[in-house]
Amino acid sequence: MKKLFPWIFIVIIALCVATLPLFGKAYIPTHDGEYHIIRIVEFARMVAQGEFVPRWAPTLNSGYGIPIFEFHYPFPNYIGSFLRIFTHDAVYAFQSGLAVGYIIAGIFAFLWLATIVGPLFAFMGAVVGAFVPYWFVDIYVRGTIGEVWAIAWLFLCFYAIERKKIILFSVSMALLVISHNILGMLFVPICLLYGLWKQKTILPFFLGLGLSAWFWIPALFEKQYVVGLNTVNFKEHFVAFYELFIPSWGTAFSSTGFSGNKISFQIGIIPIIVIMGSLLYVIRNRRKGNDIRAIFSFVIAFLSIIFMLPISTIAWKIVSPLQLMQYPWRLLSFFIPIVSYLTAYWMSKIKKPVIGILLVCLAIVFTLPYTRKVIYAPRNEAYYLSRSNFTDGTSSMGNSFSTIWTSWKEQKPAATIMIQNGRVVHQGLWKYMDKRFQIAMDADGFITLPTLYFPGWTVTIDGKRAPILYQSEGIISVSAPKGEHNIIIRYLETPVRLVADIISVFCLVGIIGWGILAIYERSYRHLPHHKRP
Repeated sequence: MKKLFPWIFIVIIALCVATLPLFGKAYIPTHDGEYHIIRIVEFARMVAQGEFVPRWAPTLNSGYGIPIFEFHYPFPNYIGSFLRIFTHDAVYAFQSGLAVGYIIAGIFAFLWLATIVGPLFAFMGAVVGAFVPYWFVDIYVRGTIGEVWAIAWLFLCFYAIERKKIILFSVSMALLVISHNILGMLFVPICLLYGLWKQKTILPFFLGLGLSAWFWIPALFEKQYVVGLNTVNFKEHFVAFYELFIPSWGTAFSSTGFSGNKISFQIGIIPIIVIMGSLLYVIRNRRKGNDIRAIFSFVIAFLSIIFMLPISTIAWKIVSPLQLMQYPWRLLSFFIPIVSYLTAYWMSKIKKPVIGILLVCLAIVFTLPYTRKVIYAPRNEAYYLSRSNFTDGTSSMGNSFSTIWTSWKEQKPAATIMIQNGRVVHQGLWKYMDKRFQIAMDADGFITLPTLYFPGWTVTIDGKRAPILYQSEGIISVSAPKGEHNIIIRYLETPVRLVADIISVFCLVGIIGWGILAIYERSYRHLPHHKRP
């Protein structure tokens, strides 16, 4: 590993050139960036109150709250909340989170490729792959921090598989799943096939899924209680064939037809040269036998192109899980690892470093201008927190995200709690997810908490579970009899969430135990025979 340090340092320098604007004091406008800024603030609030696995956003939706964190990938919020400790601002935490994810992805790509072709060609593959144009669509146009980190963990998965590091494979795959729902869905099958080929076992694969079960199982089984998870019509986002091959750049949203400022769907000039050059090499040398990774890369590239074009509409309709991808052009994500590998593979075969260095330089020259974006005047966290259109929304497209019992609440509630025919006589613990107080009821009436109802909310009156009446307005309301009562309102794990939590804990214990045994076994092997028990 020490021999790789100089190369890693060079890779980091190359990647820092591309991410330099993200470390500035000005906010770079992106499609999803402002949603992520608000989510990071809200997520950090929950963590600060001891909710280390947040599922609820308490102050969004005009203060009525929403269960957005149960369904939207949590890892970017963890990394954003952590970076916010140092930046003291969610805007800078978000943008530096993008940059750090991109740089780490390049390092992991290099480590993966170095195990296959050595450091020189791994350097070429990592840098050329890091300058695939779609990277900068994700970072500087879309602001999809989750996709950036998902690609980073994909490279770490590949490295762990090549090095036969089973525990690292399991952990990195779990991180991949919680970094981005959709890319997790796309990349996990690739990891499974790769792992089966190299490690001949599916145990680390299932350990990784189990380790992330606390997130994906509730998201899968409780999505029936929410609306607005997928408001995208995939038919409107196919790519015209020429858009894949003609260089273009724009910041507008994806749409059908031609637009001068339309988001770019180009594969990239250098990536196309790499794919065509390596394919030509494989065809010419087919009798010598070729690396199965290269063949698989060509197959994935071909299928990705086909499924981004309108000719695949029928397949999208028949295979309904494809529609969860939302945007067919999201398959451009595959070209990042494909181009990284094929560059390293091709250069290692022709053994002409000068050509590889030329590809690296051209990839940077052709793509670097995409990182120099028009920026707004400086905007910080305070700017967003002072505007109700950000703080009172649902942090989703068109404020479409809510529960099935009510739509987005456009007006803030008049009070933090409303009691018919009664009053609060003592307020105890009062946290976002745990409120305890005493009431005095002059007559039978209702207690209404201006919080959206969702499975997991419970109300107890004098220690007994009270039925929640949520059908009319979709908020928490319970009836209370005359007299004084102790009230506890909490957000607890449902049976589905509890099962998922248990699965994750068991897998975590299994991974830790496996790691301890592996360390013991290595130590035992290095002991002289006369000292072995």
